[in-house]
Amino acid sequence: MPWRGAWLRAQITGLVFSSVVWLIVAGLSLPAAALALMLGAGLLAGRNTRAGLWWRFGARPATGFERDQVLAATVPISSLRGRHQPRIWIGRRLTWIEAIMPTGKDLVVSRSLVGRVISGQLDALQVSALVCHALGQQPVNSSVLVAAVDAYCVPWAAVEIVVGACSRVAVWTPLLSVSWKIRWIVFAVAIIDNALASRWNALIAVTIIAILSGTTPAFRARWRTTLRGLGDERATADGFGPTLAAMIRTGRRIPDLERAAALTPSANRPHPAGTTIGRWGKTR
Repeated sequence: MPWRGAWLRAQITGLVFSSVVWLIVAGLSLPAAALALMLGAGLLAGRNTRAGLWWRFGARPATGFERDQVLAATVPISSLRGRHQPRIWIGRRLTWIEAIMPTGKDLVVSRSLVGRVISGQLDALQVSALVCHALGQQPVNSSVLVAAVDAYCVPWAAVEIVVGACSRVAVWTPLLSVSWKIRWIVFAVAIIDNALASRWNALIAVTIIAILSGTTPAFRARWRTTLRGLGDERATADGFGPTLAAMIRTGRRIPDLERAAALTPSANRPHPAGTTIGRWGKTR
């Protein structure tokens, strides 16, 4: 699949770091490593069960009323009608997105989305655009390979949580922010010092860390763009591009506006105030 290259590059740092951790664990205690392997296999096998969805998203089955409201709002999506209607789950911990499809038959939606559907704040086209976007990302979210790598990279995930917390603190601590920006000077000094002292193992390790420090943010950003693009492509293919674009434009950020423009067919794009479309498609 075309998305796997971008996804794999984004996992390089996690795979390298987690491999080192698992080698150390195996060296210290083989039973502990075997227990971790069995636990990971169990979580992988049960990731889409009721218990697994609760563990991942805090999901519970929707009540009959909630299910009917959500399904009624997704009627415009032809691929989710009739026998193809998904099971509806309400994700208590689904705060970063509105909807996700971990399988082709399960749709997890956030509590805020359900509330806006029931209160009429979102119409059927808007809800369908969000769900269709999740449907486009479903091949990634249901991939066994992606789930296996996520389970393997649990040590790196723990590090990312700590780094994320430190990053939020760094915003209010100029010293930490400056320390991160001058890391290249530290890496350069360490590389030169190890090379002059012929410490080749240390030189290789520092060089790898320096490369990963520079490439990981770029690879992660590219993967986020690729993943978002999968949802946008599906929304556009199913005819919900203009609706999704109208929802995105409320952000007023340049990247959001650029994304909205890509979702909107040229004939339907808004034109600057005071311009009209001439007979031959030219503005005047």
